[in-house]
Amino acid sequence: MGSASSKFKKYLQHGDEFAAMQVFQSSPELRSNLDPSASYGESHSHNTPLHYAAKHGMKHLLRTFLSDLGGNPNKKNADDETAVHCVCRVGQAKSPSAEDRRAACIVMILQWRGPLLQDGEKERAQLNAQDKKGNTALHYASASGLQKCVELLVAQGAGLFLENRDRLTPCDLAVRLAHHDVATYLESRMVFADSCDGINESELIGHEGEAEGDNEVYSGLRAQDLQEAKDQLLVETADMLHIPLFTAEALLRDNEWSKALLLEKWMTNAVQCCEEAGIAPPASALQLVACSPPLLTPSPPSSIITPPPPPHIPGGVVEQDEVGRDVKNLCEICYGEMRSWELQEHGGASCKHQFCATCWESYLSLKIQEGGAHHILCPAVRCNILVDVDFIEKMVSPEIARKYLQFDIQAFVERNKTIKWCPLPGCGRAVKFPEAELETQPFYFPNTKPPPKTSHAVDCGNGHFFCWECLGEAHSPSGCEQWVEWQSKVAEVKPEELRISSGETEDAANFLWLVTNSKPCPNCKSPIQKNEGCNHMKCSKCKFDFCWVCLESWKKHSSATGGYFRCNRFDAQSKADEKLGVMLSEPQ
Repeated sequence: MGSASSKFKKYLQHGDEFAAMQVFQSSPELRSNLDPSASYGESHSHNTPLHYAAKHGMKHLLRTFLSDLGGNPNKKNADDETAVHCVCRVGQAKSPSAEDRRAACIVMILQWRGPLLQDGEKERAQLNAQDKKGNTALHYASASGLQKCVELLVAQGAGLFLENRDRLTPCDLAVRLAHHDVATYLESRMVFADSCDGINESELIGHEGEAEGDNEVYSGLRAQDLQEAKDQLLVETADMLHIPLFTAEALLRDNEWSKALLLEKWMTNAVQCCEEAGIAPPASALQLVACSPPLLTPSPPSSIITPPPPPHIPGGVVEQDEVGRDVKNLCEICYGEMRSWELQEHGGASCKHQFCATCWESYLSLKIQEGGAHHILCPAVRCNILVDVDFIEKMVSPEIARKYLQFDIQAFVERNKTIKWCPLPGCGRAVKFPEAELETQPFYFPNTKPPPKTSHAVDCGNGHFFCWECLGEAHSPSGCEQWVEWQSKVAEVKPEELRISSGETEDAANFLWLVTNSKPCPNCKSPIQKNEGCNHMKCSKCKFDFCWVCLESWKKHSSATGGYFRCNRFDAQSKADEKLGVMLSEPQ
């Protein structure tokens, strides 16, 4: 347990939730012996696993510590800080997603209930606990500008008037650090302190769902951000379905890295969903089919080629059969002899296929160089078992392993509907656009023309703006088809014919479009376009009402002139003009 425990502690300290979850799930001894409220000692300021999970906003590990392992968020470290203090302390550079994660952590701590106390009530999180500097969790949330956390704490009765050692209230800290929205909110709650209403459990659950939502429109991602986004998605999916991380990766890869699509298939038939992804159903899938509650910490499925146990020392004892002869195990590719220690090191223990180290390395290296790194199967004939990522990285050379990770990230982006590469050559950044997964169609009434499609302009973070839909020049909100048609019309315009009225070709084309598709207001001469509806028009600039057909004042129109959709004044005026023209031409 020592090795797994030390790795787990290191990942907790550095805030690497994905790596910590990997160690936690792969070590049954760690899962059974870990006490999330136990101190790591004086060298770690008596911080506990719960303190570190709260400090870095690890909401999935925090849920496991509180719900499954009996952690106590009121446990204090050397600075008298509880887990609530740690959640509310954030550095200056904080992202919206980090704020949402910490709000979700606050909700989980507020929902926590401990053992029964002497008054018959269950223990709750102590929101007004003060550390050695006299600060409460509300002090730190206000100083960090965490608006959602502040609102949740105040709604649950956190002290608004408590002062720290510097005689500052949470509102004073928010004002001093220029968090004006937080300061305004706290000031209003302090004025109406007697009428402050709390929120119940059901509202807390609603806040948790809201906190976990993704409110960002789009975001530019670097290479390390892509790896972090992938790891975060794996952790969330593994926590949602109660499955190991490598099982979550295989399932997401088979479902275009969409949690919504995976969840729909999982709830329909979890076993079939796993079989289509090339893995054996884990315990949670089997129990879901059997209408039983899923396990919280299932063991890894047996059908994935997992990293083998530590090898025996070469030259050790050779296995013998009943008559004393050495047992020969042959590689299924080269038919070379494999000793028992080599079999344990390089044999496919899950699918019972045996290959030597040389064949494994050659096969995996070839697959990676061919670009099929995201879906490597066992080399045995008709075997559809996926090879685990850790096993691949162990068997190939470091150079091939780095190339494998690059191909893996590339496949993650190319198969993900919400992420696209920046089209500028050599940029290497990507853009995440969560709205792309929705694919909702705009509503319109039957027998009417559907509204035109729009486009979205995004920025990769390096100042490269482009269209999300066509990856070309940004032309939002015009749709891509409309943009192509307009560019074609502009190309057809002869510059020499229009250069008199405009010095630039595109400006001249704009004037041409206005003349072709609009009419001037009879009162102020502003161009007006009519796309549907009746002939009654109203200028948005001068508010003049007129008829679109004859351009006369609408006051001259009624049911006698044809109503809203016809205008016989135009026909009468045309005939009168023709008659006048004939009369004028006769004397000549």
